[in-house]
Amino acid sequence: MKELQQTINNSSDKIRVRDLQLVTRSAIGRMKEGEEEKTKTYSALVWTDKAIQKEDIAFLDDIKELKLDQKTPLRVLHRRPLAVRCRIIHTMKSEYIDEHHFRLHLKTQAGTYIKEFVHGDFGRTKPNIGSLLNRTADILELDVESVDVDWPPALDN
Repeated sequence: MKELQQTINNSSDKIRVRDLQLVTRSAIGRMKEGEEEKTKTYSALVWTDKAIQKEDIAFLDDIKELKLDQKTPLRVLHRRPLAVRCRIIHTMKSEYIDEHHFRLHLKTQAGTYIKEFVHGDFGRTKPNIGSLLNRTADILELDVESVDVDWPPALDN
């Protein structure tokens, strides 16, 4: 495993692999038990139909522990059961780009549908960025910055 990890790390300067290891089925089960407690960090490029000022989006930064009700998104309804899930946006940080664009950095509960949080999915996610800003919003880019979970266990190198 160490050899494979080194080969991967030597092949690119874009990614790094650490703690590569074989895990047992029971270890995977233990990881899944904690899914609700995991957090993820995202960066999203957001477009709005109406012009925005820096002040219009600055209030997003002050919102903490925002509770969402998310119906199963239309885009995944063919493979997931219809349900309403309560998810939490822990923090938001906005970066104004121009009058129709801003970058939104989010720390969320795992399982939060970010695209739907931005555009609302025809009212299926409440609240959403569009409703919070009182305008139509859509997502142009979405990047996962980190998955915050202590698994697999760190290895001695």
